[in-house]
Amino acid sequence: MRPSRAIVDLSKLDRNIKEIMKKLKTGTQLMAVVKANAYGHGAVEVARQALLSGASWLGVAIPEEGAELREAGISAPILVLGGIDQTQISTVVKYDLSQCVFSLEIAKLLNEEAKRAGKRIGLHIKVDTGMGRIGLTDPEKVRKLCNELKTYSHIDMEGIFTHFAVADEHDKSYTRNQLARFNMILDVLMKDGINFKYIHAANSAGILEYDDAHFNMVRGGIAIYGYYPSQYVKEHSLVKLEPILQWETKVVDVKNINKGDSISYGRTFIADKPMKIAVLPIGYADGYHRYLSNKGWVIINGYRARVVGIVCMDQVMVDVTHIPAVKPGDKAVLIGKQGEESITAEELACLGDTISYEVLTGIGYRVPRVFVGKNESGR
Repeated sequence: MRPSRAIVDLSKLDRNIKEIMKKLKTGTQLMAVVKANAYGHGAVEVARQALLSGASWLGVAIPEEGAELREAGISAPILVLGGIDQTQISTVVKYDLSQCVFSLEIAKLLNEEAKRAGKRIGLHIKVDTGMGRIGLTDPEKVRKLCNELKTYSHIDMEGIFTHFAVADEHDKSYTRNQLARFNMILDVLMKDGINFKYIHAANSAGILEYDDAHFNMVRGGIAIYGYYPSQYVKEHSLVKLEPILQWETKVVDVKNINKGDSISYGRTFIADKPMKIAVLPIGYADGYHRYLSNKGWVIINGYRARVVGIVCMDQVMVDVTHIPAVKPGDKAVLIGKQGEESITAEELACLGDTISYEVLTGIGYRVPRVFVGKNESGR
């Protein structure tokens, strides 16, 4: 196996989920969001563990992600959170997925396909209360859609949901307005005799910051993987989370360079003294972003080593002048812990003015995911 690997600790995933579920009132279900290959962690194994740890639902972005889980033998309810076009209708029905809807056209096609297949499909109405993304904004249009769906023979109007834009921020006024708007729409629908089995609004930030937004289901995304949605939430939350992924590789070469020698493309790093350089077989094609050139860090033998030169497609060079006896085969940690040192996805994100989500989901397919820990079901 390639020495560059992402080690995913399912025992930590289990603990994170159980910590999150302590926040929920009795009867509130957890949807584990496993879109984008479980935020880069490995969708099938994470989904299996999440269900064993207490999640009732799985959330994906596109039907094809749901199909992957079904092909792996996972039978739990799966909601496609994103919009679809007509070419994806058959996948939703074939794999018994629940589907987010906000247009009558797609709902009609789903009903027709389900009728042909002799199935019933669960739909979750998407309401846009201020995200500015997919979903209906007008309460009257929501009501009309729901009343029309009640006449469809092969549709179950299973749920309704919205999504918060800034629930991870200190200023709570916008999220409070979103929540109030969602509740108003629910009231309009209930007065019309329209009810739902599942009502959900809270993403990870909503779970941790807004107890009154939990309804009877919440959607846990970044939090189940051990990261907080923002620094503000991290500093104020009483829920203790631990990152579940360690990304590591091994040194493949060590060389001494002289003052004036340069490293990598563009000669952006020129040594100002004799130095010792280690080469790692990882690069931007693996998700170790080019923005880490000349400013990223790794950990080798318990010491931090700075990235020098431009990050290449498949290799990166680091300064190990200060680290004793570095040799080929020594482990290098890109994300995770070694000795007293640690590097988080949050730290790498800050260096690129981005977020931990992008760092984690960007870990490429060439990096094998190795699973350790909790999943003892044998599935």
